[in-house]
Amino acid sequence: MRSVRILVALAAAVGLVAPIGAQTFREAAPFHILISNDDGVHADGLRHVASILQAIGTVTIVAPAQNQSATGHSIVTSQPVFREDLTLPNGMAAIGLTATPATTVNIAIRNIVKPRPDLVVAGINRGYNLAQSVALSGTVGAAREAAMHGIPAIAASLAAAAAPREYIYAAEEVLGVARRAKERILRETYPANTFLNVNVPPMPEGGYKGYLVTRQAQVRGGQESFAETPDPRTGRPIYFNVYKEGATGPEGTDVWAVQNGYVSVTPMRIDETETAQLDALKAWFQ
Repeated sequence: MRSVRILVALAAAVGLVAPIGAQTFREAAPFHILISNDDGVHADGLRHVASILQAIGTVTIVAPAQNQSATGHSIVTSQPVFREDLTLPNGMAAIGLTATPATTVNIAIRNIVKPRPDLVVAGINRGYNLAQSVALSGTVGAAREAAMHGIPAIAASLAAAAAPREYIYAAEEVLGVARRAKERILRETYPANTFLNVNVPPMPEGGYKGYLVTRQAQVRGGQESFAETPDPRTGRPIYFNVYKEGATGPEGTDVWAVQNGYVSVTPMRIDETETAQLDALKAWFQ
């Protein structure tokens, strides 16, 4: 009998059997991340961020089949959405859908990613999504759609002027944001009905200055104009959008942050109610 007790004790010491009365821990559930964007499933920014985010979770890529830049939160209603399963140059599996970013995320959450993702990351977009221009962004639309499903989300963008290799640096900065978001998600302290809008400048000399939590600048994020030219067949005017990044904003805003070498992190909410005006507006109808 004594020898049996000694064997059990030795086995417990080396982990072969659990000691009597010990608490049993289940293995932590996988952390699922859905990656999407508005530049299309073949975009470099998507590939780089999807690759690096494998460090903190299981990644699924579902993105528009073609470029859907500046489609905002538009959705597909009457056309069928076609699916293509493919492999990206880095060897990762991906799914392309013939849909806008918001619809792509909607379909991914409802039909493809099971169980539902714990986090959605949209990007990395080619070109900033700053200030009032976030309303036009398909990247931000994708993140907002996720938040509307109750899923934490990050929209990530890199300056259009950045060199191609800087997607790698930007992906590392997005990973830093995603790590912090994951901690709050697992603790169930991530704020409901919100998402983060991250903008990364070109790498400054000496490196990024760090993360700066910012507010949205109340200016347009760039300079927009329309070039006019006659249609060679009919002579009627044709207008082409011409957009150039560049805006100025006060210290503490997203625009100021990227101009001064910081990675801008702006908390966004899906409730756009102007609460300060509720009482004043009620008086109009009394």
